[in-house]
Amino acid sequence: MGDAQSGGTLAGHNTPQGQEPTWHESLLGYCGGSARARKAAEDGMRELGRRCRIELNYDVQTNWQPVNSQRVMLWAHRFGLQEAYMSSLARRHFEQRKSASHDATLLECVEEAGLDVNDCRAFLATDELRDDVWKSYGSTIHERGIQSIPLFIFNSPATDGGPFRSGKGNPEMEHGSGSLHRFLEIFENLLKTEDARAAAH
Repeated sequence: MGDAQSGGTLAGHNTPQGQEPTWHESLLGYCGGSARARKAAEDGMRELGRRCRIELNYDVQTNWQPVNSQRVMLWAHRFGLQEAYMSSLARRHFEQRKSASHDATLLECVEEAGLDVNDCRAFLATDELRDDVWKSYGSTIHERGIQSIPLFIFNSPATDGGPFRSGKGNPEMEHGSGSLHRFLEIFENLLKTEDARAAAH
């Protein structure tokens, strides 16, 4: 288990629920151990969140591999309610300090989404879909080459490539930590490419 004193790393999947470090503690490691850099990162993300009417709270306990939350997402998909479940989970985790790594939070979200809580509780008591989640983790990293999220992939009519497409084109890709300048550059490049393609025809 990571904490602020040990360098600020996220807890792994075998960390008992309730013993995970907070997002705030874990960010210290991502910011090179600098409390000043962490504050700047948190303040920047808070400001971006507020533009979308999201009030981010970093004092929530966080696990690097919230397997149960993703198992429940797949379970909820069977009933067509995975979006409602995930919206509820995101709000609780990022704004209300109710960890997405804790089963109690998942059950609250299941109820809000209109799913049967007792059925979900019984599902969580099994290992169903656990292997599917771990396979997805491995595929994302080893087959798709995605090491962190969010990852934005911008294709245009001239491209059809990237980790989720079979085309040979090279899409513009950028992580969520990219600067405003970088995203503007991407859209300008896409526009130039499309203008050149249209002119050639």
